[in-house]
Amino acid sequence: MQGGDGQLQRGGRGGREACAVAEPADAALILQVARGDRAAGETLINRHQATVRSFLRKLTRRDDVADDLAQETFLRLLRYAENYDPKYPMRTWLLTIARRLSINRLRRADTKQTALPDAPLVSREPDPAQVVGDDEHRRHLRLRLDKALSQMTEPQRTALTLFHQQGLSIEEVAAVMESPTGTVKSHLHRGRAAMRSILEQEREALTP
Repeated sequence: MQGGDGQLQRGGRGGREACAVAEPADAALILQVARGDRAAGETLINRHQATVRSFLRKLTRRDDVADDLAQETFLRLLRYAENYDPKYPMRTWLLTIARRLSINRLRRADTKQTALPDAPLVSREPDPAQVVGDDEHRRHLRLRLDKALSQMTEPQRTALTLFHQQGLSIEEVAAVMESPTGTVKSHLHRGRAAMRSILEQEREALTP
């Protein structure tokens, strides 16, 4: 877990003390949430919402769906706070919940024959790549990567997103995916190979 539990750091010149209160650790906050402290819940949500939403955007490729699933994820944080196991990082727990919700959503979509479109993600949010220097190239590359991810299996897409974009370790990815580390390594290997193949095919198709 990260952070401290209200510890004071002392220092300063001429005998004066400068006190800095560290942010509460996730484990301390979730205990407060379990006791009904909504403010602690809001702190946790603010701390982790960017990570959860970014992950869900990559899985679903739709901002509106990612928003809905992120909201459901944090509702479960508030509702099931007492089930949190402190031996796992809060981020791992939340991403596990988010992935389960995403899979359930996709299964319902398949049942209704309204699967998510294969088009690359187009965000409602301003793309920083459109604001700086050679950003057209960066924007195009980002769209190509999103399109390539959309053509992979869900486990491959999840493993690549968690490992390369969210920066999780193999062990953390395995915890989120509820799979052995060997299986995660296999998904990463096949996902990288698929990514190279898809991008190479696209490059050849664009070559005169």
